[in-house]
Amino acid sequence: MRKASFLLLLLSWATLTVAQQNPASTPTDTMLSMPEKCFETFWQTFEDHYAFFRLRNIDWQASYKQYRPRITATTSDDSLFSVLSQLVAPFQDDHINLIIPGKRQYKARKPSTFLADFPDKEAKALFWKATDATLERNGFQPVKTSGPLFRNTPLFSYTRSKNYGYIRTGRCFASEDTSDDAPQDASLAGTILDSVLRQMDGVQALLVDARMNIGGNDEFSYAFAGRFTSKKVLGHSKQTRKGGYEDFTPLEKWYIQPESKKPFTRPVIVLTNDQTASAGDVLAMILKALPQTTLIGENTRGIYSDMYGFELPNQWQISLSNQRYYAANGVCYEGKGTPVDVVVKNTRKEAEQMQDTVLSAALAHLKQSKTK
Repeated sequence: MRKASFLLLLLSWATLTVAQQNPASTPTDTMLSMPEKCFETFWQTFEDHYAFFRLRNIDWQASYKQYRPRITATTSDDSLFSVLSQLVAPFQDDHINLIIPGKRQYKARKPSTFLADFPDKEAKALFWKATDATLERNGFQPVKTSGPLFRNTPLFSYTRSKNYGYIRTGRCFASEDTSDDAPQDASLAGTILDSVLRQMDGVQALLVDARMNIGGNDEFSYAFAGRFTSKKVLGHSKQTRKGGYEDFTPLEKWYIQPESKKPFTRPVIVLTNDQTASAGDVLAMILKALPQTTLIGENTRGIYSDMYGFELPNQWQISLSNQRYYAANGVCYEGKGTPVDVVVKNTRKEAEQMQDTVLSAALAHLKQSKTK
């Protein structure tokens, strides 16, 4: 299912509708107890659909032998939840989720250097305060916003100085109301982005801040990138697992199509970190395919696949990654993230001093490029 649809379900710990569910692999043994049936369904559905056992160095058969004996007819829900969580923890794949609707959620997270310094809502607010202060010190106007709110955050925040523009997007869907209709949502986002880009008339370069982008729909990412090219450009290719561990559908190619009569083809700096995730990963990856783009910050999260969502017999909700995405250069960055051209990290200490070192590095890069 689409990343945005599952993302919203994850954020609310809700239940998948029938239309949103994919088939689970049902065990053939009809005499299993409910805990055993849930374990078998969970394990076998991963066995049949997960795309990255080898890339993530997972011996799934050995995992079965280790954890299956822990499940019996008397296993409690708490114990079952714990065992399933332990089973997938080594994957470090944020698209693997285990949800008891309305109660609990486990995500097989990869460690984050950014979250180590900015772990909570207050710390993240400090981070953006430092960003805005850095913009102001560098001659940028007060930050404005545009687009629908999601969790009190507008779609775009933007500003400009005499020479440079700045656009921040923390998600890859325009509205919660339209996120299930990806083409409609992308069209809405594009219209809003066009109005923002009109405010950037005459700037020499543009900063696109995709740090902490939670993801959404790939169509959004393509609508965004289409404002920065005058010709058709290969953005990425993907394939879906359909059988054995290395049995996948033929590559499906996605192209960035020109979406503006006056595309922005001057230098673009994209700011990323390890919380730029999912469709945010894709946004960074396809913008990198454009010749005027430089990525500065940290590699993105590295979770590109749409999420294969299914339900266990006890109605717990599960998601996994069943697709492989390849950049325009043919490389799969799963687990590694879209690589940056210039590595710079934000720290809590610098943020407390109202310094955004990644943004400052980007501005310095632009000024240095101008003098060459």
